[in-house]
Amino acid sequence: MVTSSLDQELDIPIGAFLPIKSCAAQLITSTGSSIPLSPTTSIQSSTKYLLVGRQASTADIRIDHKSISRKHALIYFLHDHGRCKIILKDLGGKYGCHINGILLSKNEAAVLQNEDKIQFGNVREAIFTLDVNDNELWEEIQSNNTQHDDEGKSNIREENRASSIGDNMNQESKNADEPILTGRAAREAEIAKAVASLDEMPTYTKYNPGKDDEYLSKGELLKSNKQGGIRNDHRKELSLIASEFKIPVTSSIQLSTHSKSLPTSIALDPSGSRLMVGSSDTSLGFYDFNGMDLSGKPFKIVTVQEGHSIVKVVTSNSGDRMIVGTTSSQPMVLDRDGHEIIEFNKGDMYVTDMARTDGHVSNITSVDWHPLNRDLVLTSSIDGSVRIWNVEKNKTKFDKLCSGKEVYRIKCAMGKRTKVLCAVFSPCGREFACGTVCGSIQIWSTMKVGSRPERVVYDVHGSGTPVHCLTYSHDGLYLASRSMDDDCVKVWEPKRISRSCRPHMTCQGLNGIYENVNCAFSPDGKILCAGTCMDPKNQDRNDNHGVLKFYKVVSEKADNVLQKPILELDVAKGLSIVHVVWHKKLNQIILGLSNGSIRVYYDSDLSTKGAKLPVSKGLRTTDELTLLLHSRAPQGSAGILGEIKTPHALPLFRDASEHKTKRKRDKERMDPIKSRRPDLPGTGIKVSEGTSANLNFQQTVLTSSIAKNKNIAGKDPREELFKYNEGKEYTKVPYDGDVRILAEKTAEEEEEDEGGA
Repeated sequence: MVTSSLDQELDIPIGAFLPIKSCAAQLITSTGSSIPLSPTTSIQSSTKYLLVGRQASTADIRIDHKSISRKHALIYFLHDHGRCKIILKDLGGKYGCHINGILLSKNEAAVLQNEDKIQFGNVREAIFTLDVNDNELWEEIQSNNTQHDDEGKSNIREENRASSIGDNMNQESKNADEPILTGRAAREAEIAKAVASLDEMPTYTKYNPGKDDEYLSKGELLKSNKQGGIRNDHRKELSLIASEFKIPVTSSIQLSTHSKSLPTSIALDPSGSRLMVGSSDTSLGFYDFNGMDLSGKPFKIVTVQEGHSIVKVVTSNSGDRMIVGTTSSQPMVLDRDGHEIIEFNKGDMYVTDMARTDGHVSNITSVDWHPLNRDLVLTSSIDGSVRIWNVEKNKTKFDKLCSGKEVYRIKCAMGKRTKVLCAVFSPCGREFACGTVCGSIQIWSTMKVGSRPERVVYDVHGSGTPVHCLTYSHDGLYLASRSMDDDCVKVWEPKRISRSCRPHMTCQGLNGIYENVNCAFSPDGKILCAGTCMDPKNQDRNDNHGVLKFYKVVSEKADNVLQKPILELDVAKGLSIVHVVWHKKLNQIILGLSNGSIRVYYDSDLSTKGAKLPVSKGLRTTDELTLLLHSRAPQGSAGILGEIKTPHALPLFRDASEHKTKRKRDKERMDPIKSRRPDLPGTGIKVSEGTSANLNFQQTVLTSSIAKNKNIAGKDPREELFKYNEGKEYTKVPYDGDVRILAEKTAEEEEEDEGGA
């Protein structure tokens, strides 16, 4: 059998082959795209293997990275007693290959299994996952068994095929007699052959995908693996369900985690361009979809309050500010870049009446921003109160925002104070709903402050079961409640809530073990989605996945309808889904997992912007000049290896007024002290000719004692004093002649006379 020089150089086994069907086995990239392990991927004439490398002319799977060799690795299939093995062979590169984090030895061949993680070189951004379809691969083996029964016959067929390619038998025999080139000589022969092929006319063959490939091209990430595929073999049927209800789950992207702690809250601004993720380690990460590449790294990480984990983050309706609630009693208002605007005041803990304090006295449990008024925020605490704050009009005390009169004291069915675990504004903003630790949902009016709620229902999830989450639909017709102690989500009609009402529908099979679990409605309010938490007792089981379930909201009036999920999506093995956000404008679903990772699901047709922007950009490549500077930089050189910052980007030189609102700037402009206004022309008493100013009390008294016509400026003071001596003699009488002006008796004599008398 005649083999090519490249096959001989790579030492390809005789029985190596690639399956014809592209869906039999494929590599799934971290971005969700698939690479079939079939002859359709090969750019060479050989259909036995796929070459992974950096060189564009020879590599079938090209990875442009400095740690990838020109010929880095091989992937091929082998028959083994009725079974098929997938082989990954390392070609001796400097950085090698990793399978599930284990480095292969140089020139080592390893057998791949389904869902293995493959990393070539040091390219951590592009980690491949092997996806094997056992049914398709078994059919491929059965069809090829007749061709591989007799190894000698297959060798003869290969020789006949190679002989038909040559121009004549003499030329073929002449080529067979030539010595086999290896090493540098083989490389020079390949270069000469490549140069000669430049004069030939290129030929292109258009690939027509089969029935199986048509579905894979439509749904890139509808795959049954642990990285976010749908848990069902009938992919096409589930794809139709997703397209019918407009559920954006065909593609996904995973953002780089800024923290390995539990993501307690996820928020997006109304435009969907900026994403904020709060964690239990007090850090708040900022992601910008417009400026982010495929690596998904946050552009900023801030610590809101040292020692207090973040409970909830909500942006304003204009997107310029956000309110952050922590486990302390003082929420904070930040701008969209994470700078502090104002901090709320803490109340007096010794006052029992919460309406007579200036703030909360216990931990914050929930915060929310008014959907229509950009200055009103809502906070709740375990001190049993819900407060509405006006960020602009409320008074401040030592630069802390004080609470107004809008204080709602929440009570249980017995009339006693109860802890509030969640609170949320309705979409119209005229009322808010709060969930308590006693298991009640209470709806209060924001138009007045009363002692009783407008509507209330008790024992929502059972007697004594607290309510940890409340979520309104975007149209305000439905209100969903969830508890970590219950395995269901109940949907209510807010207008029909009463003491004796029943839920509109119940979604079961949603166990939760975290207080931050929640649920989300679709933009049209017809679909409800919620995630499940992993059972700690079954952590090592293969079927233990965090599942995202979708339920159809019943539009007809009904009572307590048990609804089954219309779609289930396996998100990650061994991880729980803690937080779910379904953005209205982007039509994308953001998930927070228990290991701190953030995953965004979208659809190329149904979704707009958001995660589609970094996917279209790809990874940001490093230019050769930067690599050269890094390679030649001395150890610990901060000038090249460190991050370069402009002086005015530091907080010391930053102008604090750049983050103020227009209303606040106008208010400070009217203040003469903050605006540094010069003194106005005075209208007070004249001090001298040509000068006037506003005088204080001391100056007024001094100027009033001076006669109006006694201006002594420019005159000699001695001459003025001598004028008072004209016509007056002070020494004439005592020294004039012998006149005695002394006393007749001394003081002692006078005392003796008085004593004798």
